Amino acid sequence: MPGLLPFAILAQTGDRQRLLERVAEQINAIADRRTQNNVAASTAILAGLVLDKVLIKRLLRQEIMQESVIYQDIWEEALERGLQQGLQQGLQQGLQEGLQEGLQQGLQEGLQQGLQEGLQQGLQEGLQQGVTEGEKALIFRLLNRRLGSLPETVIGQINQLPLPALEELGEALLDFSEIDDLVGWLVSNSP
Repeated sequence: MPGLLPFAILAQTGDRQRLLERVAEQINAIADRRTQNNVAASTAILAGLVLDKVLIKRLLRQEIMQESVIYQDIWEEALERGLQQGLQQGLQQGLQEGLQEGLQQGLQEGLQQGLQEGLQQGLQEGLQQGVTEGEKALIFRLLNRRLGSLPETVIGQINQLPLPALEELGEALLDFSEIDDLVGWLVSNSP
């Protein structure tokens, strides 16, 4: 009854190592190779419940167990689990690295674009402000020359004018002969 040999190792005995040695001898005596392989694998599985694996591998020849359908089934299942676990870890790591790289690249591109747009906007605003200030300076010089010193209230009103209104004032001031002409123009052209 070779089919019962794997269960012998679970018997109550004081020397399980000696028991496994005797079971291994009987397994080696089995003539049918397939039966021998399956009994050896089953014995190894059950012996693993009560003995050390180093001892089991020493007494039961591993090459015989590897030919067992039970061993091959366990091996295939382990390979499948390992493959699934490896794929899952690889996918998770790939996603994490991809996300990190994408965020870093997006941040870098965003900063670069923001800096470029900020510089461009700053230059445009600076140029616009420079043109406006230049226009004001020219208008104040021409008005001071044409009308004399200007009151602070008039200077404040002119400083509030946008560039298009300053350009219109630059043309209109050629027709002013006194400060009332300027005040009248400011009243009618105030924003």
